[in-house]
Amino acid sequence: MRRGGSAYDKGGFAMLEIRDQQLRLLFLTHLVRELQRSAAENRPAPTGLDETQLSELRSLSTDDLVRLSEMPEPRVAVQIDAGSFEHGLRQVDYIGKRSRQVEHFIRNGATSAMLSKLFRISSTDVTLKRRLFSGTHEKLRRPAMPAPAVREAIQKRWWEIRKGKEREPVRPEDYEALHADYPACTYATLWAVVHEFDK
Repeated sequence: MRRGGSAYDKGGFAMLEIRDQQLRLLFLTHLVRELQRSAAENRPAPTGLDETQLSELRSLSTDDLVRLSEMPEPRVAVQIDAGSFEHGLRQVDYIGKRSRQVEHFIRNGATSAMLSKLFRISSTDVTLKRRLFSGTHEKLRRPAMPAPAVREAIQKRWWEIRKGKEREPVRPEDYEALHADYPACTYATLWAVVHEFDK
């Protein structure tokens, strides 16, 4: 049970009955506007109402709509498709995770080139996110390379992380795993070490 309505499942859909008068008025007002727009554009009206009801709805004044919203009938409810709702939830979760990853990389010294490569975001977006998360949009200086022994250890660990995935694109998670083992190094340094022998 939710404030202002009740929810139940019906054939793969979640139905929420609207009992709050202000929400009912908002919905009815929106419905009338849509009916008027569909009539003006010669589009079909929403199904479920006959022509007489549709005509009466279009002609209701604001005062009529207020009075209608205050009555127990008509019953007003919204219907949410459970399948697309689940898809939306997954998208929200993915976008949230991605945003947290970008923030983590920026706060730990990732370069603009690295961010663009791993997250496929434009340089403009990188600049905006850098301002948001680190308070700066200045270009990062060339990272200082660690001692040869440390570089060798980082490259060995990178090879272990990517073993068996050579044909797959490099993911942000690969660098997160590397950074977890070398937290004192910035992502810019790790990127430089990994790509030290690239042509």
